[in-house]
Amino acid sequence: MLFKRYFLPLLKKYLLVFVLLLLTQLLFGLFNLRIFHVENFEELMNILWGNIRFGLASTTLFLLPWLAMSLLPIRARWRKGYRVTAETLYYLGALLLLMVNLVDSAYYQFTYRRMNAMMFKYMSIGGEMGTLLPKFIVDYWYATLSAVMVTFLLIWGNRRINIKSKHTFSQPSRQGIIGSIISIVAVFLLLRGGFERKWISPGESVRYAQPKNSALVLNSPYNIVYTIKHLEPTNVEYMTPTLAAKLYSPDYEPLTLNANSTLEEAASMVNRHPETLINTLLQMTDPQQLIDSNLLRQIQVIQELATKPKNVIIVVLESFSQEYMGCYNKGGTSYTPFLDGLAKQSLCFQGRSNGKESIESIPAILASIPSWSLCPFIMSEYYKDTIDALPSILKRHGYSTAFYHGSYNGTMNFDKFCYKAGIDKYHGKNEYIKVHGDKAYDGTWGIFDEPFLKYTLEEINKMTSPFFASIFTISSHHPYSIPEEHKGQFPKGKHPLLQTVAYTDYALQQFFDAAKKQPWYANTLFVILGDHPGQGLSRQYNDYSGWYCIPMILFDPSNTSWASMSNDIVQQIDVMPTVLDYLNINERVACFGESALRHSNGNHGWHVVFGNDYHQLERNGRIAILSPYKTLGTPEDIEYLKAVLQTYTSRLLGNQLVKH
Repeated sequence: MLFKRYFLPLLKKYLLVFVLLLLTQLLFGLFNLRIFHVENFEELMNILWGNIRFGLASTTLFLLPWLAMSLLPIRARWRKGYRVTAETLYYLGALLLLMVNLVDSAYYQFTYRRMNAMMFKYMSIGGEMGTLLPKFIVDYWYATLSAVMVTFLLIWGNRRINIKSKHTFSQPSRQGIIGSIISIVAVFLLLRGGFERKWISPGESVRYAQPKNSALVLNSPYNIVYTIKHLEPTNVEYMTPTLAAKLYSPDYEPLTLNANSTLEEAASMVNRHPETLINTLLQMTDPQQLIDSNLLRQIQVIQELATKPKNVIIVVLESFSQEYMGCYNKGGTSYTPFLDGLAKQSLCFQGRSNGKESIESIPAILASIPSWSLCPFIMSEYYKDTIDALPSILKRHGYSTAFYHGSYNGTMNFDKFCYKAGIDKYHGKNEYIKVHGDKAYDGTWGIFDEPFLKYTLEEINKMTSPFFASIFTISSHHPYSIPEEHKGQFPKGKHPLLQTVAYTDYALQQFFDAAKKQPWYANTLFVILGDHPGQGLSRQYNDYSGWYCIPMILFDPSNTSWASMSNDIVQQIDVMPTVLDYLNINERVACFGESALRHSNGNHGWHVVFGNDYHQLERNGRIAILSPYKTLGTPEDIEYLKAVLQTYTSRLLGNQLVKH
């Protein structure tokens, strides 16, 4: 009698929330259908079983206060006030569980990771959520409508489940005590994910699906709670430090030539304009060899430019993917005619981002420090450690430095990191408005790209050469707005992002057209790359490698030998050592990447990224995956990936981000 009138209704209320959670998981998959590609029916069934296991653990976790109040065999649970409190906790836990999962159904397309405890750190650095939230609610109406529907189903379903209490039930009985004990044991087992030795962890999601589909198994609320204590990287030891150092070294050493150097080694250096290269190169071989190898004319170019240090401008493009560019997709629709033309005069690589969020890109690009864990370096506890970034290194060699970002000052702590990295002056929305007012404000993120790039050029012209400047665009970002005067000017394509990509490309053209007239232009190295790809719109760009494909363009107006598209991979952490190589900066520094100018026949670059609770390596056309519960790839690639991650964590935890 007690089971039917009390414990069975409790079970129904619990299952109602569990079923609604599975519904939100289904909606998550449907809303992100273009991202995931389930290979076969067996994987689909495994994903369903994984959802059941994680779903039961999550439902139990978020309903735990209600379950505790309802299952304790005490007289107070029959009192009206006690019951009202328990029912309130039921709704709060259920709605929090369901709404967070629905929010991530819209947000996942920006990060390709399930929402985690980093969201609390993001909230701590502020922002302009007041202006962004209404736009998200409207633009992602399908998630908003789903939230209303799920809330209605929860209230409607719960009201149809009645717990019939009688005075006789208020007295503790053997049946009631036994029922409570059995229920509490069941709650404990559901909470920990079953009978296994360890509590269920997000990493186990790869047991049920390919790593790239693991987000279909895991739900965001559980991931948030679990990762509260797992944000920072922990020390890993896969092999001896000696073996790890043999496989991978995160240290940049200046490359020098001597009389014993080969012609191939010389050819790999001729475009870097070093003063010390000339005499050595002339001494190492006879003139006829130089003529035959076409190095003689390049040496003459070097001699003309070696006495004048090059300026460096790094242009980071918000949400730019190779998918949107004609130079990377022959015959495909292009939204970047200017960059396509510039690429024909440049050295272009197969660029890879080291993450899917802007906050991960700046330390990778400016300091060769990736974020191979849940917590981006800028927000990690290791941020306080001493670093040797590209701006600070160049400052030691007489460079002035500046950073230009049209968004509000303080966004993602970029300004603080830039000063730490050796930037002399940070230019954000505040600095722009002081000079030009707020007419060019886009209403959400900051200043539209065209006027801000015009302001950037004005400020660069005031810098003392040699200078280092980093520019970060913002317009190609949700809510994808462009200035009124340009509406209808650019192709829209099948996603609103594409129109803003075309607008940013146009703004860059205006910037370069004006920069060509400046005396410093001819003596400047431009590095143009994306902070991370935007929305993947085709199957090719919705896979392990395609998720991180960004443009990587090196352009030097004085270097006429650059006009090629390389198949070599260059990731964001390679930018710093590549620039140091090109400038022939004679310093030994810590770099987790490597110089793209040192690629040879046996090395075509590599790329490592932290995915949805797994690490991924791309090398020589192969993909390797490493997680606590599954590995994919050749033994050689897995061993290399382990060496990279072991070295990364030991350097990070040991405060060894500077080469001593």
